[in-house]
Amino acid sequence: MKELLQFELKRCFHGRKFLFALTAGAVISICHIIFSVLPLVQWLDGWQGDLFLTPHSVYGHWIGMDAATIWPTLLYLLFPLFAALPCADSAFWDFHSGYCMQIIARGKKRHYVFAKWITIFLSGALVVLVTLCFDFALCCLFLPMVRPEALTNLYGINDRSFLTQWFYRMPLLYTAVYIVMDAVFIGAWGCLVLASSVLLPNRLQSAITPFLLYLLTYFVFNWLHFDRFALFAIALPFQPAQDVSLLTFFVYIFVVPALSFFFYFKKRERSDVL
Repeated sequence: MKELLQFELKRCFHGRKFLFALTAGAVISICHIIFSVLPLVQWLDGWQGDLFLTPHSVYGHWIGMDAATIWPTLLYLLFPLFAALPCADSAFWDFHSGYCMQIIARGKKRHYVFAKWITIFLSGALVVLVTLCFDFALCCLFLPMVRPEALTNLYGINDRSFLTQWFYRMPLLYTAVYIVMDAVFIGAWGCLVLASSVLLPNRLQSAITPFLLYLLTYFVFNWLHFDRFALFAIALPFQPAQDVSLLTFFVYIFVVPALSFFFYFKKRERSDVL
């Protein structure tokens, strides 16, 4: 399995689609910095350490916490598409082109399936991780890392939010944890492409299915006023959804990819090709 995993990872990370996904995320981050962060720099000179004034902080204006602009909404809506792009359609292409027969001839079926599953998860998680870290690093170049104060009412994090104490006492740790959580969430969601690759007849349909399901679940839960169950609302660090249960985290991180893997594996086990 080690050789198959190394081959799949190299095949994914050296591809143009992976580079395109990283570039697309970086472009949105740069636009966020230019249009939403740089205009705030002019106000920093008026602060000059006054204890009764709160300057614009990186913790409130990096793309994950910038609730007042369109950029976090745009980025987090497109994340499943960017995350699935590097290798989402490869499972479909391998099967229907007969390419997987050459791989399976050199290893076991289960090893190939697990290697494909891990590759899709890691590629999606890495796209999210790199994009968010890139934006936060750029923000740090222009805004101070001033600790948020709850009394200012400048932040949407309250007692009903997740990790509230961390945000106001250890904001850097809160930011790091949320970036890693988002990478895991989107990477796990991207694994849905395994199921779509055996259920849909078209490679493009298979590749964009995680993105479409992501939008559909958000609109349905929003219409039902159950935002706390929508992955889009949960993933945003400024937390528009509150009172989110840990069980919801468990479902998105473990149950969703497990179900996708189950349908993929069972279908392919019955197939004459795989």
